[in-house]
Amino acid sequence: MPSCVPRNLLIIDDEAVLCWVLGRFFVSAGYAVDSATDLDGALERVTHGHYDLVISDLRLSGTLSEEGLVIAERVRKASPTTRMVLLTAFATPDLGRRARELGVDLVLSKPQPLPDLAEHVSQLLAPH
Repeated sequence: MPSCVPRNLLIIDDEAVLCWVLGRFFVSAGYAVDSATDLDGALERVTHGHYDLVISDLRLSGTLSEEGLVIAERVRKASPTTRMVLLTAFATPDLGRRARELGVDLVLSKPQPLPDLAEHVSQLLAPH
């Protein structure tokens, strides 16, 4: 659960319904949430916004592309302290390695149960 100052989350997924569901879930838990459904919108928000944590799908265009890794790289350049979670139904050891090299904190399988995702977010945002 976040502190009394809302933590800012950015949720990125090409499925607008999933962005909406995750957004509602995290807003009800006390977070401030923005979302994007494509690479351009995500990069715009990452570049001009401030987020404590970004949750992104790996594949935004429904192809074999890996836009989530492009986003991770931009997040690291724009805000090195922002935490990053990558969701994917296509996890492999190689993907995990490449994601970590780009600064992704956590790669999770998709679909991810909301309570589990919330626990991961809470742990990543906890003071060290």
